[in-house]
Amino acid sequence: MRLVEFSDLKTGMQIADDFYSINGSILAKKGTEITERYIDNLSQYEIPYLYVLDDYSEDLEIQCTITSKTRNEATQNLKKLYLAIQSRNKGLYHKHMQACLESIDKLTEDIISEKIDLYDVFDIKMIENYSYQQPVNVTIISLIIGKCLELSSLEMYRLAIGAFFHDIGNMFMPIEILEKKGKLTDEEYELIKTHTVEGYRFAKDEFNLPMRSYLAILQHHERYDGGGYPTKKAGEDISIYGRIVAIADVFDALSSRRRQRDALNPAQAFKMIIEGMGTAFDPKLVRAFADRVSPYPIGFTIKLEDGRECIVTKNFRGKPFNPEARVIKENNKRLETPYIITVGVD
Repeated sequence: MRLVEFSDLKTGMQIADDFYSINGSILAKKGTEITERYIDNLSQYEIPYLYVLDDYSEDLEIQCTITSKTRNEATQNLKKLYLAIQSRNKGLYHKHMQACLESIDKLTEDIISEKIDLYDVFDIKMIENYSYQQPVNVTIISLIIGKCLELSSLEMYRLAIGAFFHDIGNMFMPIEILEKKGKLTDEEYELIKTHTVEGYRFAKDEFNLPMRSYLAILQHHERYDGGGYPTKKAGEDISIYGRIVAIADVFDALSSRRRQRDALNPAQAFKMIIEGMGTAFDPKLVRAFADRVSPYPIGFTIKLEDGRECIVTKNFRGKPFNPEARVIKENNKRLETPYIITVGVD
């Protein structure tokens, strides 16, 4: 199967695998032939990429670290918790908090037990309903970094709790600012920056969580060079959880569509994280992230600067920008006999 940008979908292509919405309903069923009407119907979900079947990629298998069911349950539980908090019904949101903790435990166990040497970004990210999926994405990315650092099972679980609730303070920010399409004013930005402290205080007052988990909520916008907020801590004065979640949060934000801008492609987002080594982010953690996460998923279509089009067939640890790929188009013509290259080398 092959991963193509939604804008590149063509009539006659076939959906490669069942594709689910956040509520568990099937948006795209495996084997369905794509028509203009089908493209129009799917466009309302703002799906950036979709797996399709074709002769060039029928031998490629896509890994699945976290199942759609586990993702959807976690996202739905978080949504229910947020709605309960808004209703100020403490009994209800303590009930949904317990459901969230069970989802966090499942995510943690799945990452710990999975025997995967290298992760694809599209395997660890969901791609719709940003408000509620983003914490789940950040949790999965944080867990992968934690696994690279060989954190204990208990530390992984505590990290996951902090990542899952890192932006809970946004519940107390004005919705008109959170959903503003244009650039925030200085006053609006200063207000939004308080979400870290507000979230930290709320979580400490209302939920019995591990202390280090609270620090991820408080510190995920601190910078390694001391230029972040709310307390301008630097280096290892920032908790390990805060430093990990900072990377996961920024990577997910850059590679997700926001009201203010389109998503960067995974490689662009990846490069920006690497460029932030030593300034925004802990270099050791970035190296761990870059060693085990590939910005080019298996089946991803890459358009090279020389005009060639190729499909990623294999990734290598420690070489995120040099995957093996199958060239399928050259000189603006489809090749009858594709050939293999190493991107960035051949």
